[in-house]
Amino acid sequence: MVRLGHISDLHVSDRSRYPRNGFTARECEKHSARLAKGLLDALREVGVDHLVVTGDVTFSGESREFERVADLLRPFAEAGKLTVVPGNHDVWTEDAVETARFLRALGPDGRGMKKAAPSYPHVVPLGADAVLVALDSARYGDDPWTTPGRLGSEQLKAARELAREHAKQGRAVLLAFHHHVVLPPERVDSDAHVARMPLADADQVVRLVAEQPIAAVLHGHRHTAFRVDLPGAEGPTPVLCAGSASRVADEPVRRARAYVYEIDRSGVRSVEALVAGLE
Repeated sequence: MVRLGHISDLHVSDRSRYPRNGFTARECEKHSARLAKGLLDALREVGVDHLVVTGDVTFSGESREFERVADLLRPFAEAGKLTVVPGNHDVWTEDAVETARFLRALGPDGRGMKKAAPSYPHVVPLGADAVLVALDSARYGDDPWTTPGRLGSEQLKAARELAREHAKQGRAVLLAFHHHVVLPPERVDSDAHVARMPLADADQVVRLVAEQPIAAVLHGHRHTAFRVDLPGAEGPTPVLCAGSASRVADEPVRRARAYVYEIDRSGVRSVEALVAGLE
């Protein structure tokens, strides 16, 4: 049995440097690095075997923000127990993209890269029973408020082949990326801006799940936690949104949280939420 931790949407910022990149200083107060650190400490205390962070680790892709995130995640990175994918906020500005800040500061394993290079899909064995396939759905656009996420044909093809290969070897295959695939029938509260930034090729993910044995799809992007089950090749496939690990909110569904999944060869056996207290 593997214990996998999952957090998302830390949105670490440096309030003193705002307004910038279309955000005000007050908007930074919607997220708390202190809450995120508390949840990361809790994940270490419960002894997860690995941690996946599904994007939006920074508020708007600033260098100092990436430095602060690297500090927060360092215990997991140094232990070789970390996988990180970028979110739309991590490629918010042209400068962040041109300098490959995410890859240089963090990269897929949280240790950073001296020379940025294509890094996804990033495949992480989770013991003998499961494998994590991390993908990059973050895309820069001239108008970041309306730029959708996209996995693209190459990543989707590679994910399909990886799922087929590892399933044949008896491993549960989990996919992880930033953008949401589908929303639950009961509409959950979330930021209005996010609704304009969907995953452009979500239909291809739905098709992949229907045709290949995928144990679960993990994502963030919506600052609310929810689960949707998709028709899968071997039964219902859970699509799990972790919400935000730093959100300052009174509403239970939006409160900062982390997740712990217990996984074996048959898939996700249990889901446990670690919910932060109020600020």
